[in-house]
Amino acid sequence: MNFHIPTAMLLTAITTLIMGLSLAFTVTDYPRALQVPIRQWVRSLLVSPFAFLLFALRERIPDWASIVLANVLLIVSTTLLVQALRSYNRLGSLRAWSVANIVITLAAVSVMTYVWPSIAGRTLLVAGQLAVLFVFGIAAIYRPADQVTNPERMVASFLAVGVLVMILRMAYASDPLMTTLLDSTPMQSIVFTYGALMPVIATSGFLLMCGQRLNKDLARLATLDPLTEVFNRRTMTDLANKAVAASKRHGRPLSLLILDIDHFKRINDEFGHEAGDLALCRFVELVREMLRSSDVVARIGGEEFVVLLPDTAHASAAVLAERIRQHLHATEFTVSGWPVPLRVSIGVGSIGPEVSNLESLLREADHAMYEAKRTGRDRVVLAADLRGASKSESR
Repeated sequence: MNFHIPTAMLLTAITTLIMGLSLAFTVTDYPRALQVPIRQWVRSLLVSPFAFLLFALRERIPDWASIVLANVLLIVSTTLLVQALRSYNRLGSLRAWSVANIVITLAAVSVMTYVWPSIAGRTLLVAGQLAVLFVFGIAAIYRPADQVTNPERMVASFLAVGVLVMILRMAYASDPLMTTLLDSTPMQSIVFTYGALMPVIATSGFLLMCGQRLNKDLARLATLDPLTEVFNRRTMTDLANKAVAASKRHGRPLSLLILDIDHFKRINDEFGHEAGDLALCRFVELVREMLRSSDVVARIGGEEFVVLLPDTAHASAAVLAERIRQHLHATEFTVSGWPVPLRVSIGVGSIGPEVSNLESLLREADHAMYEAKRTGRDRVVLAADLRGASKSESR
């Protein structure tokens, strides 16, 4: 039994249109970061059915529709699919190149339809462009410096099959068994079987990609403070407990800073809570500028933060705390043109003979921070100095 190409095209058009419409109704259920690539994917699914429909109506409608417009729509649809993959992985747009490619397709197919009619020429052109677009899609998935997930591999693998199919189609562009697009030949059967399966398999893989990204983002958000995007108290406690255990096991120094923004309530009262949020974010930026990649920052209260300093002795932590204080003091922060001073009181604590667990480390650093507040703010107080003073008084 022959592979009836018009029927396959009509079924592909209907299936793709249904998938596109169904996905269009779910776009707003995804986070904003995923809505852009999903919308581009939906546009691809909504354009391709018209290309397949026009192909299926070959010899029943004018050539400008069934040949020229159909091929242009096929390239547009595939370009949107590639752009969706690039947007998903936060890569730049290919808009200029895409527009140029579409214009070239329109001009070249028109010439090979009306000026120098050539089925082989059109086949070479369109198959070659599709192969290049599939390669761009694979490159968008295998971007540098990121781990590729299994759903991404699934989509990339299917695009790689598409590259091979298009190369094979180009090799048989002058198929003597094919006089029109609708002739059923072994090569045509391979091409249109792939074309029928692609929307289903690629869309399934893309939705799995989005689902996995969503789960990853939710897991990440569970560990972070949503405003400042530093670790939250629970995550800090887990990381700090591990750091304390490692410090004791390997005999390495470990220090901890507790930072509290001075007069933060005044910022909220005078400039509003939005200004307070901006101040918190700017505060975190400035503190991070002074830290190493191995240091851990966490927000443990409204305007209270912790900095965990692995492999840092008490004296070095004190120097760093003073550098942070001076950096904040020297940096201007404005709200609607009004200067808003960012000042901080810092308590410094370190693991040692008298401080052997996280609870006592936090307690000593917190006590030092409150002493900094009590004695005038905008200063650094060391827990070790307080212990020394307490011992002297007891004598």
